[in-house]
Amino acid sequence: MSKVEVYGEDEKTPLFVGEFAFLPRLGEYISKDAGDNFDYCIFKEIWHRKEGSSGIFQACMRVELSD
Repeated sequence: MSKVEVYGEDEKTPLFVGEFAFLPRLGEYISKDAGDNFDYCIFKEIWHRKEGSSGIFQACMRVELSD
């Protein structure tokens, strides 16, 4: 499983961090439980950032919330 940081449109900190069996592709949707309903997110951007001097890259994705 891959840990993915999921960011909103203009966020500097992740909306949430999730474990994915595979990396979603651009344009795919996910739904996230938001209590009495679901938040629907469309993946818009994918990048990887290096964490410190470890040489490990963290997967990051930007989403757009959809109704």
